[in-house]
Amino acid sequence: MIINLNGWPGVGKLTTARELSKLTGGRLLDNHTLLNFGKALADEGSPEYYALVRAVRSVAFEAILKLPSALPVIFTSVVARGGTSGFLEENWQAIVDLAEARVCNLFSVTLTCSATENARRIVHEDRGLLSKEQDRELLVELARTRTLFDYGATFRTIIDNSDLSPEETAFRIHSWVNNTSS
Repeated sequence: MIINLNGWPGVGKLTTARELSKLTGGRLLDNHTLLNFGKALADEGSPEYYALVRAVRSVAFEAILKLPSALPVIFTSVVARGGTSGFLEENWQAIVDLAEARVCNLFSVTLTCSATENARRIVHEDRGLLSKEQDRELLVELARTRTLFDYGATFRTIIDNSDLSPEETAFRIHSWVNNTSS
């Protein structure tokens, strides 16, 4: 199975995914693992940046195809329409295609939280240490110009984690996946 955690920056995807990985014994591929390689070697948003990210994604997905099919793979990503590059849509399609090639279910979990909580979380110092976005105004712009989606997932759900710990959120996801796939 593949479980993708989708949501705006600062909503808690990576923190929750780490906990979910512990619960499932699955492998975690955070979107920043792919993106940071491109950022390190090219100007973000440039053709060279996207070429590097695509190359790293290709190698990573080839490795995932070699993993045992019963081993869960957990992704974090922003799956949204409305950007100018089309990269977010392309990346999501690559995940959908990976699930098909792996012959497994694709579970999409969109994490949300209140605007106040998201604005509080996005500026957390841990995000800066990981070179993650910390601009509160970006959240407003994303909500105004883009739309989260998960078309192509086998199963989908939305979880508001405003008042949940990452452990509680991961437990809910784990329970949902187990109940849905049984």
